[in-house]
Amino acid sequence: MILVIGNKPLKNLTTENLRQIIIIEGCSPSLEYWDEPEITDFKNTMFSDTIVIDYISHRKEDNMRSCEYTFFFNFKDFRFHYIRDYDKGNPNYKPNGRRVGLSTLRYLIKEGFDVPIYNV
Repeated sequence: MILVIGNKPLKNLTTENLRQIIIIEGCSPSLEYWDEPEITDFKNTMFSDTIVIDYISHRKEDNMRSCEYTFFFNFKDFRFHYIRDYDKGNPNYKPNGRRVGLSTLRYLIKEGFDVPIYNV
């Protein structure tokens, strides 16, 4: 049995929704020293189950721009990973990623998205 919560399809996540997920999951530079992430590109048609966004931050002290990050959010299995621009092309680099945490699930439910709950 699957219980669906909310009425907004997850494939309709906005840039702001994804920016909040990035903040919740800690996928940006420390907000103590850096501004919140700024979205630079948004791709929601590249994959059937994954939304891709690019983002940067600016350091609070001197407004220096951070490296660019690319964030992949698979909304079908609630997994994400991200990579920094300077890690692209490095054969030894393993992307940072995992399944989303409870805080992200709570955020998605609060925003009205159809987060499926499975009875196992």
